[in-house]
Amino acid sequence: MDKKYLIIYHKEDNDGVFSGAIFKDYLMYELNIAEADIDVLPADYNILADFSKAYSDMEKLKEEYTHIIMTDLSFNDWKYMKKLYNAYESNLVWVDHHAPIIQCSIDNNFDDIPGLRDTSRSAILNAWKYLYDQFDEAYKQKKVPELLRILSAWDSWSYEREGYDFGYVKDVNKGVTDKYDLNLKKVCKLIEIIKVYYRDESDLTKDNNIILDMYNHGHALNEYEDKKMTDIVKNSGDMTWQVWDYDEEDSAHPIIHKACAIFHQGATNSTMFKCLEGSVIRHGLVFKHQPNGNWVLSMYNVENKDPFHCGEFLKNKYNGGGHAGAAGCTFTLEQFIKILKNKRL
Repeated sequence: MDKKYLIIYHKEDNDGVFSGAIFKDYLMYELNIAEADIDVLPADYNILADFSKAYSDMEKLKEEYTHIIMTDLSFNDWKYMKKLYNAYESNLVWVDHHAPIIQCSIDNNFDDIPGLRDTSRSAILNAWKYLYDQFDEAYKQKKVPELLRILSAWDSWSYEREGYDFGYVKDVNKGVTDKYDLNLKKVCKLIEIIKVYYRDESDLTKDNNIILDMYNHGHALNEYEDKKMTDIVKNSGDMTWQVWDYDEEDSAHPIIHKACAIFHQGATNSTMFKCLEGSVIRHGLVFKHQPNGNWVLSMYNVENKDPFHCGEFLKNKYNGGGHAGAAGCTFTLEQFIKILKNKRL
């Protein structure tokens, strides 16, 4: 069997799409793998659940793919991750930055999967380091393509450490999202352009021009969207919801946080509940109905520096996951009805 690659990437944000594009570009132009031998799977956790059921038999999966690359996500079932690793060994590469599953990999002895897991930056910079900058020399000299640093700063909330303003990275990310539409093919073309600038430093100003265009475009879009989201939250937000957190030493008495819940099928992000900053509301909850009958929750901290970790909370309680300030999970209809009845997570 000829080499056949599968790239599984998180399809819902730039971090997943760009890191997936970085890998595809590397395979095609650095390793000379034919594009016909590279399949891509844009995924969320629902798709991965279906995938693990369809390929519970590793031999069946290996008949189709000799190499698997996962970036910016993992299978919710850590046992499947371990099973995948046992089957593929060095032919499985996993790049991620989500703390709960990384810790889970350490606890359950599959943390030596090839790839790179680092919570301090996003999957974009982890992929770039793994493929092009193993010793961090370019990163330390700030010679990693700046657009990638900005997008990483947004997704991993590392904008201060990277030397950027929050509003700036938010606007650049928005401009990129709108122009490239989370489309892997479009992003692959951009990655190839960025690599040319990266390798010929005399052209770095062209990279800066791309960033300026993205910033201006995103700034205008965000101004409009902030107004729209404020109206949605204030007019449709239910402020009577609660999040029950538990102290490990006192599991009998919950720590109750106030939350605002909305039911919204459109796109949302971590700044959707910005209008509630300084209020008694600590978390924003967005519920979306899925065609299969399930419900998806996106959970956000209202304040950027809130120490509450949404990802760990949803992982421990609902088998979800994500970042400190933004995370998600999926509910069956039965689970959702119970949650809706109590208006409580």
